[in-house]
Amino acid sequence: MHSVITSIRSGLLYSNVIVTVAAATMAFRTFRLAGQAPDPWVISLIAAATLAVYALHSLAPDERPDGSRARWNRKARGYHQLCLTVSLAAVIPLFLRIPGQLILILPAFLLTLYYMAASLLHFPVHGKTMLLAITWTYATMIMPLLLAGHVPASSLILPASILESSYIYLICLFFDHRDASVDMPRHWSLNTPRRVHVVTLMTAIAFLVAFFGAWMAGWPRSWLIIKAILMFILIATSRYSLQTRSDGWYYGVLDGMMALDAICLLFMGEASILHL
Repeated sequence: MHSVITSIRSGLLYSNVIVTVAAATMAFRTFRLAGQAPDPWVISLIAAATLAVYALHSLAPDERPDGSRARWNRKARGYHQLCLTVSLAAVIPLFLRIPGQLILILPAFLLTLYYMAASLLHFPVHGKTMLLAITWTYATMIMPLLLAGHVPASSLILPASILESSYIYLICLFFDHRDASVDMPRHWSLNTPRRVHVVTLMTAIAFLVAFFGAWMAGWPRSWLIIKAILMFILIATSRYSLQTRSDGWYYGVLDGMMALDAICLLFMGEASILHL
């Protein structure tokens, strides 16, 4: 029984299911917050692209060959190859359902391509944490609305985007600190807890300013309150995040917290007050 539970746990943590579902859920949330009907084609495109990127990353040589994730990935190469093939095959027809939108997908594609190329070819990546935060924010908060034909006012989307990117940035920051030992040769990294605490404080200030901006802009109060609570939890548990190397914490809890606000809204049945 213990081996079965361990296998299930490893499958959930390392199969990229959590991060793929998170991306789709975050895109769904964006439509709800904007008062628009969720576009299943756009959401499916984001989910398929996310799975393709992370499957490719899982197939690449791991810089921690003795880690649990690396061992699982070696055993599951066939699974990752299948995920990569299926997701890439799905992206093409999904993209054709959204004609003339290449320019809108291009920013997310180029940002992801740069990061993936750096990981595979081992050239320096400066600002890795910010790069990931911007990519996730654009791909799950801005791009879904643009692809569906909704162009939000900059005064409306800007504070919410800063709020979201600050939240995601803090999660990525903990990953960056954990990976400092292998990433240091390739990019500047916050390799000491003191530096991370300083940046955490700066991120919290940016989040607070964006929170009030989004509140004044009229974003749903329930979402903003949920987001503030989750940000508080991230900061309150930051010491543990900086000390632990638990895959369960990183690939389960922190990855899951990327979309926890969306899940909360789904359970609340909360629709948006905004109408873009």
